[in-house]
Amino acid sequence: MSYCPKCGKQILDESLGCPVCSLNENATNPNPEVEEEVEVVKEFTVEDESGASQKFKAESEPRSWEDYKSAEPKPVQEQTIHTVLKVIIILAIIIAGGIGQVAGIISGVVLLKSPIEDYRKFGKTLIILSCVMLGIWFLCCFVGGLLGFVGNVFYYFPYY
Repeated sequence: MSYCPKCGKQILDESLGCPVCSLNENATNPNPEVEEEVEVVKEFTVEDESGASQKFKAESEPRSWEDYKSAEPKPVQEQTIHTVLKVIIILAIIIAGGIGQVAGIISGVVLLKSPIEDYRKFGKTLIILSCVMLGIWFLCCFVGGLLGFVGNVFYYFPYY
């Protein structure tokens, strides 16, 4: 096996040229004024010594190396959580009792470990909101329990 000097792909020794970039270093054109028509290979199969084969397909029209170097990089689409989903999650944390807040804290910690910036920001928001709501929930339970205890005391032990 040898390698194409232009693109570096591995090619068979008995092949006439590189099937990827269509470089044919063995062929010479006797008449340089007349351009020779080059056959473009759209797909090919390579088989190694063990008998395993791999099929290659061209995804687009062949381009020159200069086209690849000068091509603009494709913009990466930023991944975000949909706004409606954020609102639903926040409402669930506010409405649900202690279980909702604990689930919000756990979800926030998981989202903080994400490499995506929007996920980390939303995770931080979930943790803060869940902690505040959990504090309010405990305060309400404590005050409600205390008032219930005081009410029971006055009910069972009337004024003397």
